[in-house]
Amino acid sequence: MKPRICVSLRAERPTDYPQLIQRAEDAGVDLIEIRLDYLSVDPFSALKNLKNFVGETSVPMIVTNRVYEQGGGRRQNEDERIQILMQAAEVGFEYVDVELTTSSIDLIVDKIRDCGSKPLISFHIFDRTPSIKEMKGLIRSELEAGAAVCKLITLAKSLNDNFKCLRLLEDMSESARIVCFAMGRKGLISRVLSPVCGGYFTFASLIEGRETALGQISVNELKMLYEKLGVYG
Repeated sequence: MKPRICVSLRAERPTDYPQLIQRAEDAGVDLIEIRLDYLSVDPFSALKNLKNFVGETSVPMIVTNRVYEQGGGRRQNEDERIQILMQAAEVGFEYVDVELTTSSIDLIVDKIRDCGSKPLISFHIFDRTPSIKEMKGLIRSELEAGAAVCKLITLAKSLNDNFKCLRLLEDMSESARIVCFAMGRKGLISRVLSPVCGGYFTFASLIEGRETALGQISVNELKMLYEKLGVYG
């Protein structure tokens, strides 16, 4: 099966998104993530502009308004941050990213589903890759919270950390849609191989210099690696 690639798009101005979305589609990606937490203007107005594009794209779209403590681009009032996500669900994004640490997550997940969107529940660990047992526990917590897609991202401090992520996918991906790999330079192995080993998709930037996470590579670089591995193209 061809590995799925989600390109993560960040912009300071909402007017930049239409062109970025078109470029991502032209690059042949499988999903597009819109990061609202990097905007320098009111995200509510940005959603009004994006409404014309959501549902018209050739690939599913994910909306993320990441809380600062989980890697967000800026600090936000939590109530307002959640309101933005709820409005994004109403606009028609296929997936709405909600952090596992979010208060009253069960109610938020229900509202997302009521709007016709699917909850992608995420958790990021920025200082380590825990044991496989602990990682499986986090995935189970995401599933119990109602995740349509589970996302667990860690930091690789050794090459062995990659194999923990890939082992988790081997053990759990048949019964759930899971995105799991390690960040950082030492996490490249799992970032690239995770969708080959059962992961639902992996992330890439549109171009070099527009990354949204540590160790992220561009979609063109990622495709070249897949071609060399004989799993793409």
